Amino acid sequence: METTRRDTLKLAAVLAATPWTGAIAMPDAPSWTHGVMRWMQVAFTEDNPQNADTDFWLALFRKCHAEGVCLSAGGSIAFYPSRLPLQHRAKYLGDRDLFGEMVKGCRALGLRIIARVDPHAMAEEVFAAHPEWAACTEDGKPRRHWAAKDMYVTCQNGGFMFELMPQILAEITERYAPDGFFGNRWNGSGMCWCANCRAQFKAATGFDLPRSNETNEEVIRAYAAWDKDRRWAQYTLWNDAVKKVKPDGFFAPNYGMNDPRAEIPMVTIDRQGRNGLTPLWTNGKYAKQARSVIGDTPVAGLFSIGVEDEAYRFKDSAQAGPEIAAWVHAGMAQGFRPWLCKFNAKVIDPRWIPTVEALYDWHWRNAKYFRNTENLARVAVVQSLQSQTLAKAAYGAAQNGWCQALVEARIPYEFVDDRLLAKAARFRVLVLPDVPALSDKQCAEIRAFVRRGGRVVATGQTSLYDEAGRRRTNFALADLFGCDFAGPIDEPVKNSYLTLRRPHPLLAGIEGTPRVVATSQQIHVRPHDKQLQPLTLVPSYPDLPMERLVMTDPETTIPAVFCRSFGKGRVVYFPSNLDATFWDLLVGDHLMLLKNAVEWAADEPAPLTVSGPGVVDLAYWRQEKSLAAHLVNLTNPMMLKGPLREILPAGPFEVSLRLPPGAEPRAVSLLESGTPAAYRRDGDRLIVAVPRVALHEVVAVELG
Repeated sequence: METTRRDTLKLAAVLAATPWTGAIAMPDAPSWTHGVMRWMQVAFTEDNPQNADTDFWLALFRKCHAEGVCLSAGGSIAFYPSRLPLQHRAKYLGDRDLFGEMVKGCRALGLRIIARVDPHAMAEEVFAAHPEWAACTEDGKPRRHWAAKDMYVTCQNGGFMFELMPQILAEITERYAPDGFFGNRWNGSGMCWCANCRAQFKAATGFDLPRSNETNEEVIRAYAAWDKDRRWAQYTLWNDAVKKVKPDGFFAPNYGMNDPRAEIPMVTIDRQGRNGLTPLWTNGKYAKQARSVIGDTPVAGLFSIGVEDEAYRFKDSAQAGPEIAAWVHAGMAQGFRPWLCKFNAKVIDPRWIPTVEALYDWHWRNAKYFRNTENLARVAVVQSLQSQTLAKAAYGAAQNGWCQALVEARIPYEFVDDRLLAKAARFRVLVLPDVPALSDKQCAEIRAFVRRGGRVVATGQTSLYDEAGRRRTNFALADLFGCDFAGPIDEPVKNSYLTLRRPHPLLAGIEGTPRVVATSQQIHVRPHDKQLQPLTLVPSYPDLPMERLVMTDPETTIPAVFCRSFGKGRVVYFPSNLDATFWDLLVGDHLMLLKNAVEWAADEPAPLTVSGPGVVDLAYWRQEKSLAAHLVNLTNPMMLKGPLREILPAGPFEVSLRLPPGAEPRAVSLLESGTPAAYRRDGDRLIVAVPRVALHEVVAVELG
């Protein structure tokens, strides 16, 4: 924790580079963006004016029932004959207006049109005219683009962004009147140390720009706040430039904005596919995280057909069809609207086309069940940017551990942003996955939530730091947890166990053993009372040599969990990183403890339960006149490390849905199977037979 806090420059970069996690204000009335369910994007390359087949794309848009398109227009490179001398035209554009041709064709199809702009690079001739517009390294030298060596990286605070781009946006709006703009890499490519940035930051804060080894946290916080203000000024300038020409137009940054003043009618989450050790459920997690701050604003999940990793990008070769379909369906089940992002208008590898056509056609045929009005989950994981900034690795592992556990436990869940805790009132259980940084106000909101009857499950160092990362002498939520922080924090712990001490619902499923694996981090606490808890800690003892592997004290009274009532609610607190350890080791006993903690805290039947073999990710939604229960089949050896080679069907399943008060089912069908469903009524629940799930089955309930 302390090492992470000292690496403050990188932490500040997290704030600047995670814009979508900020609260986004909704427009007063729904815009046309609420009606567009399927998006497709073509990101042109410089040679496309020579070889792009516009008829192919228009035919594909029509066949896929697209309702909106995003087309590359300008910024670093223009795909229309710009009259602005400093906007670099595509090398082979000549007299062709590729953007204009596509706009005309799309308008004939009745499609909504978003113009894509990307200003992050500048051509040689632009740099020659305005070298001060380029971003600079710490030594003040202009940054050559890391991939396109004949271009320079653009300074996010210079004239390219604040002088040229408003002109480009106005010109495109005047000539083509797109419905809106999408800004890719609009907010810079890392810190810039140019003379302009140094002067602006000095004037605003009195500080010199922080260096990569900066340790002064006051400077780092000042930079994060200043950068946020500059991005707000940039967004406002660009949005106003569009609206001055077309009052109902808008500029929408990629990922949205990190400012509650922004009213963006749609948000795109650019998570185009899996790489590394990325679980398949992650795309659904992104949808939930976005929704936790943007509410009912339409959110599109970008996906591409290429192979991409942090170290390389293979965009012209198609990913395996099952992988594309699984990634997109995992997002759609959790509320994403599909947005294909195809780089290069040439189709070099056509194997992706049947997959995308089938995916979009299925979504079109069943669109009414994706026009969601309410998510019916009763469990929410707290999302905290300030905790991510304070303890990025630990917080991320804890959060992923909970997501994996909730998926395996088949508990539908959502996210709640810690800046919008008032939205938590509709949930029964709040999960705090080792959320160290919480303000006094946030802790008061959580406390009031439990007093009113809400429930909390927390782990680790939750509430041990304030919102600025300053360590408290005690947990701010000590009264909820039933213990005080006593220090120290032991880590890494290599050989420790949890002893099962007394019967309790928390131990369901693991009662047959005297002890289970403990955790890699353990926090010393002082209980408020002497009540024996269901789990106690076996302190760490040597793991080598093997002859010393002797447990000297198997039955201590050191509590490893606190299960208690508070006000009208319930609290479970683990003084350890149980969630992060589960993510690291995937021990089944830890899964049972996390699952049981949520179920004991909730103390009510789940709104959606599923029994049957395999791993399925769940979502339960209400629409205006229907209900939809989603089962995404993750039963695959490539669930945690892609790509999927094939879809392996699972089942049969029995699905139990709790009907909302007053809801009367009229008909039930299975959308993937395309058949009516066998079902029965059991009080306020509907029991539905699902014989088989290939990839993504939806139990669709028509309401009378």
